Amino acid sequence: MAPSATHKNNNNGSVRLTAPGAKTATAKNGRSIVRQTPRILAHVVFRTTPANYKPMIQFYCNLLNAHVVHEDPVLAFLAYDDEHHRIAIICSPDAVPKPKDVTHAGLDHIAFTYPTLTALSHQYVYLKNCDTPILPLWCVNHGPTTSMYYRDLDGNKIELQVDNFDDPDEANDFMAGEKYDANPMGTDFDPDRWSEYILGKATADGQEGLSAKEIRDLKMRKEIGERKELPAGF
Repeated sequence: MAPSATHKNNNNGSVRLTAPGAKTATAKNGRSIVRQTPRILAHVVFRTTPANYKPMIQFYCNLLNAHVVHEDPVLAFLAYDDEHHRIAIICSPDAVPKPKDVTHAGLDHIAFTYPTLTALSHQYVYLKNCDTPILPLWCVNHGPTTSMYYRDLDGNKIELQVDNFDDPDEANDFMAGEKYDANPMGTDFDPDRWSEYILGKATADGQEGLSAKEIRDLKMRKEIGERKELPAGF
């Protein structure tokens, strides 16, 4: 809704925002209507073909270390934390596979954040060593995040990332700065060398072993000058 537009509200009648960007509005009865922000992004739902239904379930169980909460011939729910489900997959007999090598308008990718570089390194190595290896199609330090992009069986892209700044304001400042303006894409990295170094520092039980300085150095983007094009095929 445009900030100056009106819309019909079943309870309060006509509602109008007071000014562009305003966080409150005045209802017909004089009460304030306060704009609300969602608490969390709850879940993502994919629609797939019968041929890809079971493989898609396994893919996301592997990719996100998720487990199946419910599965029937039509619908599966997957969870990986305290939410009842984060991923749902619908099996649709009339679903048509996306043509390959064609760029579609619409949602480009979904991102999931890991707590540390060590955690993301563990997941990269695990996925690489699955019975059917799951390999990233792009590994890049964007500046605000260290990111690894994957593609599922239907061609949907998934980003696994770690935040590079502890303070969101620092990330915002970086994105508003000259370096990001020159290169909003980022600097690619070799995931094998990257993960080997990080996991070589891990403790015997696989926990974080990097020093604070090592973490800062690894998260700091290596500047390569101007880059404003996505990788071919991304």
